[in-house]
Amino acid sequence: MDDGDGAAVASLFTDDGVLEIVDMVQSVGKEEITANSSVFPQVMPGGRHIVQNVWVDGDGDTASLRAYLSNVKAGDTPTAVQTGRYNDEVVRTSDGWRFSRRTLTLDGPLF
Repeated sequence: MDDGDGAAVASLFTDDGVLEIVDMVQSVGKEEITANSSVFPQVMPGGRHIVQNVWVDGDGDTASLRAYLSNVKAGDTPTAVQTGRYNDEVVRTSDGWRFSRRTLTLDGPLF
């Protein structure tokens, strides 16, 4: 996403996967995920997603994940610009683990 490669982001999802930023946007399916993920470098040039404190709870072919997000703007003086929390549902597919749903709740206004 940071490089604007929406197709690479969409490849991490099931065909009917959902990518949601609460109260802002919801993308359903790979076509919408590709389109909405491709614009990030224009929205925030130099933006870097940093995911930390990942927690996984799974059994068999499904799992739930939680993680914190810090969004940093790179440059001469890197600056933290956004924080939030991911709540994810993933499933095991023939291609490996994929997101069926990724929900981001931001801690404040976008940037």
